[in-house]
Amino acid sequence: MTKALLSQRGVEFDAMDVANDPSAMEALRALGIASVPAVVVGDGEHWMTGWNPSRLAQLVGFAYEERAAAPEELIGSIGQIVEAALRALAEVPPDAWDFTVNDRKRPIRELGRHVFDVVERGVDADVLDQFPANRWLLGHDTPALIGARLIRYGEAARQKFAAWYTEPLDPKAFARTIDADVGPRTLTQVLERTRLHAGQHLRQIYAMLEMNGVSPRDRLTDDDLRRLGLDLPADVF
Repeated sequence: MTKALLSQRGVEFDAMDVANDPSAMEALRALGIASVPAVVVGDGEHWMTGWNPSRLAQLVGFAYEERAAAPEELIGSIGQIVEAALRALAEVPPDAWDFTVNDRKRPIRELGRHVFDVVERGVDADVLDQFPANRWLLGHDTPALIGARLIRYGEAARQKFAAWYTEPLDPKAFARTIDADVGPRTLTQVLERTRLHAGQHLRQIYAMLEMNGVSPRDRLTDDDLRRLGLDLPADVF
């Protein structure tokens, strides 16, 4: 999401692939940076980690205004993304769970688990008043979580989300401050990050299904996602 926003604003940058280049992570650690995504300006005097578009705009120097969606819009759109992810993952061929794209280390099974984890953490942030995404949303390898087991986990995450965010929704609760990994954020901003994060990964799941010869049924198109309120990057991967 960070690279996409920089590209959308015409900001030139050099990308570092910490997943496949150990020296890239070592270079960040030498600056005191322990997590990604990270943005470093110049020789490292100024930097930030995590997803905070307003802070990124200030650091790099471009205009950006975060949109505060209504609680009903946020919760409704995240629910639709979870439903779409469940439908899509039910169509994964049995021999495709370990399928990956290019040099990316996250197979489709782990991408599916991550979508549901992202949504579940949106509830945890509200319950605990904290969102340490750099710890919660680290990549994991869960080879046994495929097929019916993965779908059950997704259904459990969906039920947790729906049970917590029931109507009527209190706007004051969504305006309160959450202690996030990128500094103070409102619950609305945390959940905005949640739906963009999950929505982008849903697009990737669709693309990976198509690479395996599957045309997802009842998919949420990019136009559908934009109508739900997502400011999508141009690139899927």
